[in-house]
Amino acid sequence: MSDAPVVHVHIFGTEYKLASDADPDHTRNVSQYVDQKMREIASTLSLRSVAKIAVLTAVNLADELLKEEEVGRRLDEAATECAGRLAKSATG
Repeated sequence: MSDAPVVHVHIFGTEYKLASDADPDHTRNVSQYVDQKMREIASTLSLRSVAKIAVLTAVNLADELLKEEEVGRRLDEAATECAGRLAKSATG
């Protein structure tokens, strides 16, 4: 059994007990974000199945994550390129 603290959260009308080494406030914030996204999906579509809403929410969150990772990759490339130019101009 994990010694991680247990945080009680509510996601889409259901209470969950989450054990996590993360800060409890972070766990609550993540849970609130998931709850918000599920409610957005549910209000936009006429779905009654919590499972379908959860899957569509997961797909939307994965899409957000991948887009943010791409932005981060591009920023990293730009910073590396800039650092290279600065280093070259400092030695040249």
